[in-house]
Amino acid sequence: MQIRGESGSDFSAIQQPPDTLVRSAPKEVLNIAVTRSTLDRALGFIDSLLRAMSKQGFEVEVDDKRGASLFRRVETDTRLDFTMVEHIGRTRHQATPAEERAQKRYWERSRWDGNATFPHIPMYDYTPSGTFTIQVGRWPQRTWKDTPTKKLEQRLGEVVAGIVVLAQETFAKEQEEIRRQEALRRALARYEFLIKRRASEAARFKSLENDATNWERAVKLRAFADAFERNASAAGQLSEEQANWLAWTRAKADWLDPFVLVSDAILDAPEPKRPLY
Repeated sequence: MQIRGESGSDFSAIQQPPDTLVRSAPKEVLNIAVTRSTLDRALGFIDSLLRAMSKQGFEVEVDDKRGASLFRRVETDTRLDFTMVEHIGRTRHQATPAEERAQKRYWERSRWDGNATFPHIPMYDYTPSGTFTIQVGRWPQRTWKDTPTKKLEQRLGEVVAGIVVLAQETFAKEQEEIRRQEALRRALARYEFLIKRRASEAARFKSLENDATNWERAVKLRAFADAFERNASAAGQLSEEQANWLAWTRAKADWLDPFVLVSDAILDAPEPKRPLY
């Protein structure tokens, strides 16, 4: 069977297996779950609903990834999940005399036949109620169902008007969520900017402190070298070893001084790697 809306889309309604009362639609068709006896009524109502919604500017889609049926308002691209189900009563199953005899035969046979099949007896009995419920939306959400005095077919106008209002509410909620997400995005961007600026400022200040400390150390080394040279000269001529030491000391002071752009062949070189066996 097929349902055709005014938008021209076809939606197949697959018949239920013959061995079950409950029909379950796969993900490629509208999300309708009813029993065989009420299938025609369900398809008739859905057909009327789709036609009415089409006049209100809605299209019907099937999300095969989620297995969801959707009303989509074309003007705002607002999507509303919808399902239609029939309430099924459930009662504890009471084994019939035939089922009890089948179980008895199994226990007697299984003592000598290991391939005997245990007779399956259902735990529950399911009874169709003929009561339909249609649920539209996720959050917010609206639900309509048969009442003792009115079927859904008689409430079609109410359902259509309710879906239109629900689409408006959903659109407003989505727009508010978009605004909230945008405000959060801006707040996070501002936070990231402040964090990076703070980290950059701290790194610059740390570099400043290091440069000032190294400059002080360089000044101290030069002053110490000058004092050493004066003291050694007063005692006589500088030895070659002393002259080499003074040159080494002043080179290290230049290496520390942030205003002198020199490198040290030993201290600036990569750390040696221990040879492997």
